[in-house]
Amino acid sequence: MVEKLFYKSYWLGKYLGNRFEEVRLDDAGLVLASAYQAPITLAWTDVSSIVRHTPGIIFDKVVFESAGKRISVGWLHKSNALSLARVFTEKYYTHHTDSAAKALEKISGYLQKNGYLRTSHCRAIHDFVSSALLEIPSSSDTLRLSDTSKDIFAQLKQWAELDPAMIDDIRARYVAEQKQCYQALFDRIESNPLTEKQRQACIIDDDNNLVLAGAGTGKTSTMVGRVAYLLDSQQASGHEILMLAFGKKAALEMRDRVAEKLGNTSVSAWTFHVLGQMVIASVEGQKPAISPLATDEKLLNNQVNQWFSDLLEKPDYKESTLKYFEKHLFPEANPFDFATQGEYFNYIRANEIRTLKGEDVTSFEGCLIANWLFAMGIEYNYQPSYLESNARTPDFKQYKPDFYLTEFGIYIDHLGIDREGNTAPYIDKDSYHAGIQWTRQLHSKHATRLIETYHYEQREECLLSNLESKLASMGVLFEPLPADSVLHTLREFGAIDQFSVLLSSLLKRYRANCYMPGELERLADHLETTGQLKAAMDLLRPIIEQYEALLASNNEIDFEDMIAKAIGYIEEGAFTSPWSYILVDEFQDISQPRARLVKALRDSRKGTSLFCVGDDWQAIYRFTGSDVGLTTGFESLFGPTQITSLDKTFRFNNSINEVASQFVMQNPSQVKKQITTHNLVQAPAVSLVMKPITNNGILKHLVEILEKISGMARQGACVYLLARYHFRLLEPDQLAQLKRSVPALKIEQHSFHASKGKEADYVVILGLDNAKNGFPSRKLIDPLLNVLLPTEEPYPDAEERRLFYVAMTRAKHRCYLLTDMNKTSDFVKELLADNYAIEVNEFDTEASQLMAPEQECPSCKTGTLVKRKGPYGSFIACSNYPLCQHKKSTCPQCSADMQTSGRFSVCLNHECGGWVPLCPQCGGDLKHREGRYGKFWGCSNYRSQEPGCNHKEQEITYS
Repeated sequence: MVEKLFYKSYWLGKYLGNRFEEVRLDDAGLVLASAYQAPITLAWTDVSSIVRHTPGIIFDKVVFESAGKRISVGWLHKSNALSLARVFTEKYYTHHTDSAAKALEKISGYLQKNGYLRTSHCRAIHDFVSSALLEIPSSSDTLRLSDTSKDIFAQLKQWAELDPAMIDDIRARYVAEQKQCYQALFDRIESNPLTEKQRQACIIDDDNNLVLAGAGTGKTSTMVGRVAYLLDSQQASGHEILMLAFGKKAALEMRDRVAEKLGNTSVSAWTFHVLGQMVIASVEGQKPAISPLATDEKLLNNQVNQWFSDLLEKPDYKESTLKYFEKHLFPEANPFDFATQGEYFNYIRANEIRTLKGEDVTSFEGCLIANWLFAMGIEYNYQPSYLESNARTPDFKQYKPDFYLTEFGIYIDHLGIDREGNTAPYIDKDSYHAGIQWTRQLHSKHATRLIETYHYEQREECLLSNLESKLASMGVLFEPLPADSVLHTLREFGAIDQFSVLLSSLLKRYRANCYMPGELERLADHLETTGQLKAAMDLLRPIIEQYEALLASNNEIDFEDMIAKAIGYIEEGAFTSPWSYILVDEFQDISQPRARLVKALRDSRKGTSLFCVGDDWQAIYRFTGSDVGLTTGFESLFGPTQITSLDKTFRFNNSINEVASQFVMQNPSQVKKQITTHNLVQAPAVSLVMKPITNNGILKHLVEILEKISGMARQGACVYLLARYHFRLLEPDQLAQLKRSVPALKIEQHSFHASKGKEADYVVILGLDNAKNGFPSRKLIDPLLNVLLPTEEPYPDAEERRLFYVAMTRAKHRCYLLTDMNKTSDFVKELLADNYAIEVNEFDTEASQLMAPEQECPSCKTGTLVKRKGPYGSFIACSNYPLCQHKKSTCPQCSADMQTSGRFSVCLNHECGGWVPLCPQCGGDLKHREGRYGKFWGCSNYRSQEPGCNHKEQEITYS
């Protein structure tokens, strides 16, 4: 049956506004006829494929589009309208089949010419299809087109919609073909053939490519393989490839590795600073001179110190400095933000918070008050015993107010409560308020004068001003120390020298961030430290100005200028990148300015491919400005990205991998990876060595560990001793002694940071304790530096956790964790509590070490109960003493620890069998006493004058 190609409207329509009465379809196009005007012919090239059928009550309407105008034909019977719409579409696409086929041929030729299908290629093809054909049929199955035409338009529809499955298939076929074609290259380029994932990473060539690696997965081999593939496949010449590294040594190693594997090439392998220097030289016509201050940190610190000293001679600057020290001498942390009291104590201890008089304090806010009192010329005693009486009861210890003002007889108590009376989460609110009421009653009873200050006053920034008003109302006379006297004290305290060093660090960090105008001010407006930051910037700004003036007068630049000026020249178009392929090593260490430099370089040359290799699990340099978020959020900065994960490590075995990977992935923001290992073992390869450690006792334990290693290792096996801080390692004479004790091993020691990129057969990790410089570190970065660093991650100890991963994964065969369980690291506690697959029985362990986890301080939660000696004999106290005051008695017969059993404290030394009865009323110890009527048991909380416990018993028998 011949398809109808002529359609006529119902006759009545021409009298009721229907413009066209007849429609004819032929090879030339669409012919529209009317009784009132000459026929209009629309060529197929002039009409859109869009045709709309609009049903009516009796008659239907069909609407065409041509040159953006709508042409309507109405008064059609439904069958005619449906037929017209379908036949029109069939004729339209039949006419355009040839041009559609040619479009597909162009796409095919484009793909063959450009190799890997990049995202930018997809966009170009999409735009081409959209301009070549205005509309593609949405469902060609309903049209009576040839199978060939249907297939052509189906493919074009996939390109128009950028069908992900089609794109993935094209890319996968290309990668498979290239793997086969260059198999010999990938087999021989390194000493071991590249893995499938390494080959895939070398071939994939999107506009942006991120290779996520793990420790020992062959990052450098992949970089070299990528360069070799680009050169061998003739996708690039050597001069079109730029390799970037962070350090001079790493860049040189890359250059040597490429030369060794590929021979002499014109591939550039530079540091970011060399790149910046080259950009500046290219624009300015000469290589810039580097300031000595950029290469000599000590020289810079001395220069900043000199500028600071000179500025302190100016009254206004001196006043601003003293105000800064009054409020911001130490990094502040809100005690309400800590989970346990012990964590807060760790912060106090790690940051060495003490008063200007050198007193240890139990709180940051107490330190603020002490220093203010000192500066105001008010004599005080810190936490003395209450002078009026022996104020101790069964419920409350001896009362020690925070301050006693000796000249005025005034006590000051600083209360850790907010406006609603809430306490920090680790403080029992009811008990704390009961204590407040007791001390108030005590002062009332003895008619002593008390001033209370509150935690919320510090949060509201009125603590010291309120204290001044309260003291003034009680007749206190202030005799503020002269500014020079306070400065003298600050110098003696070391605060001036420390702040000078901080100013030097702030100067470098400020310049390294390459701030846009007003950017720092906008940042400050959103930070809690705004007041401190603005105060510090007032002190820093004159030093920045003098530093920049010195550079300008000497016509010199520093390393920060190398990055900043290069960014400016590239972004303003003064320099255009000559490289089509940019490869960045150790991308997890990149900072915002360096990332901005890379992005500017990429954007300055059309078609540039960016290839970055990094491991977010080993991002450990935030303190230098590195931002792990640039790796985990790579695509948001650089655009659509192909991500390849190197999933096989050749360094460590499956046991080390299991422990280290599980540990680092506790942080949900870390990229989830499934690392497999080349080496497989059946038993745990991370061993916990629990030994009591003293300053001189660590050598003995290390000899024991190393002798064990020597017995199973090859001659000359390498052992690393690692610690969080270098000064936690062995002294040179201790290391020499250790090497003499175990001559069969090659022993080195490094900090965690210095060990990155290295590997050893065995690793022993030291310093796993909760001491001031323990691990994880509790030492806060100065809040000012913290503001100028990348945003800190919300997960607790995020970077410290990655440091532990780095340390453990330096070991090929076995990793030993040496710790004293009485003061062990929170990380070790986690390994034990969460049943990580670690070995705990490789070495003999003393009972005190095994019992240590059970001896957690019930008060602060981070200390452990250890034996101490005092003027009245031995006792058990918290390892966080004197910050934590918790203690309990030892056995009166043998001084061993005791535990509660019913109404008795029983000696844990079974050979002793000592016991002490407990008071049934207040829980105190009952002591054997002798009175006028003979011997009896009386409560240790008995007081002759103050309220106490009067419980007594005649005879008690332990059973």
